[in-house]
Formats: sequence, structure tokens, C-alpha cells
Amino acid sequence: MKALIVENLCVKADSRHLIENITFTVEEGSTIAIIGPNGAGKTTLIKAVLGLIPYSPGSVLFFGHPVKHANSHVRVGYVPQKLEFDRTFPLTVSELLGFTVPPLFSFPFFKRKGEKRHIIDLLEIVGAHELADRAVGSLSGGELQRVMIAKAIVNDPKILFLDEPASGVDIEGQERFYDLVKRLNKEKGLTVVLISHDLNVVYRFADNVLCLNRRLVCTGRPAETLTDEVIKTVYGEMMGAYIHSCHEHD
Repeated sequence: MKALIVENLCVKADSRHLIENITFTVEEGSTIAIIGPNGAGKTTLIKAVLGLIPYSPGSVLFFGHPVKHANSHVRVGYVPQKLEFDRTFPLTVSELLGFTVPPLFSFPFFKRKGEKRHIIDLLEIVGAHELADRAVGSLSGGELQRVMIAKAIVNDPKILFLDEPASGVDIEGQERFYDLVKRLNKEKGLTVVLISHDLNVVYRFADNVLCLNRRLVCTGRPAETLTDEVIKTVYGEMMGAYIHSCHEHD
């Protein structure tokens, strides 16, 4: 089944196209990576797909439902690239997740569990159970990202959007983060749409890759799609260092 169908999606700002005529599909249970240089429209694309910014023309279907009506049919998780908040605000991790728990625990993920137990279970899933009583403002970059993953999956989503989720996180933290996402994908059949600048991450975790530079340059399996020519087209000549690392996966 198609988890996501995007057709002819366009987003404009002051009559200028931020993205233009983007068409692609995502199979249920798969992981697709979106790559492209800064300013290519990657975050714009995800926000448009999620209905956070307007687009015209174009259409978006989540599991066959138009994006405007998808919320009542499809549970969606989203981890933005940056989370802006007041770090002095007295809010613990448990309280943050408690605000997100659906009323009456109506989703299968929550059945037969109380709110407190469920929150602890979520934090254990993401390797952050020791953070339950910590103030959100005191968390490191890696800790915050794990908590944001917990927040994104609190309603047992069918599809998860990640916008450069490991930016600002150390190498060890990145490894743990992507291993977690891979585990959720394999064990829960979670569909994942991931923006990443790291082509090694794309090769390791993505079933398909979407190369974007305001327009769709190409899409397909990473090993078949990310040729030297494609990488240079997407990123320019400055991406020579990445071409070598990509060949290590050939």
C-alpha cells in the first residue's frame, strides 16, 4: 500500500517557486530519504506535505486520504529540524510527553496501560528512561532528540517525518538515534520520511532516496540512483568528498 502519494506539489513565496512540480510515492513500511543542498526546499516539502504551509497546485494523500482529512484517519509523527522553546520553563520530560498522550488512550499502543507507565515505556524504547524527571531545558542535543522521538511516536504513528534529526548531535548520539529509527521501522512497520545531509546515513537506512533541488532531480534506490553525475547535479562540484564515501557502498 502507498503510505504517501504526492503529485505536482508546488510552493511559492512572492511569486517565486520554493519547490515546483514535486511528484513521488512512499510505500508503507519503507524508509525514504530526501537529500539536496541548503535552499533546495527539503523542509518546505515536508511542511507542505504535512499541511503546515499552503501549496498550490498539488495533492497529498496519506494512505489514500487527502492531507486535509488525514488527521482523523492516519496518525503522523514529526520531528522538526529545530525546536525553539524557553529552556527556563519548568517542564519535565514526563510532563512534556503527558501533554501529548491522546485522551482515554484510544490507540492500540496505549491499551491496558496507564499514562505514567506508558510514558516510562516510551522513554525506555528510545533509551531515555533516566530522563523522565529531568527538566527539558537541561537536556543535551542528543538527549533532546531522543525525547522528541518519544514525543513523535507517542500516538503510535503510521508514518514518521524526520527533518535532519541528528543535526548538532555527536557521532555516538547519531548512531544511537538512527539505530532506534531503524528498529522502529523494522519492528513496528513504521514508514519513515527522512531529510539528511549525510549520504552514508542514506545508504545505510533508506530504501529509496529523493534528490531535490527545488525540482525533483531523481528518485530511486540509493545504490542505483546516487551516481557521480547525480550527486554533482544535486550538490555541485563541492560534493567530491561525498562521492568517494558513496563508492564504498557499491
